[in-house]
Amino acid sequence: MSPARDERDRIRAAMDRILGGTPEHSNGVLTIVALATEASVPRNALTQRHTDLKNEFYETVRARGGTPDSEQRLRKQVRKLKELRAADAKEIARL
Repeated sequence: MSPARDERDRIRAAMDRILGGTPEHSNGVLTIVALATEASVPRNALTQRHTDLKNEFYETVRARGGTPDSEQRLRKQVRKLKELRAADAKEIARL
């Protein structure tokens, strides 16, 4: 299946809406999934065909001082895993 002719235009318009805080078709979070939903394109359009637009979106988010929601979730998970690892190390030492 080939991409729609206006796919890049729809992605750019969706970027403007999400970054402007006026999403129409998504929850407006700063993720590729929300961007794809907002643009009415499949997620792989951003992860495979238009990686330049994906990178531009994330660069703009970071330049505005924000951290993408996906990165925030991953950082939280890393902290939790480090805490669990430290607790396991203590338990192993105790044993």
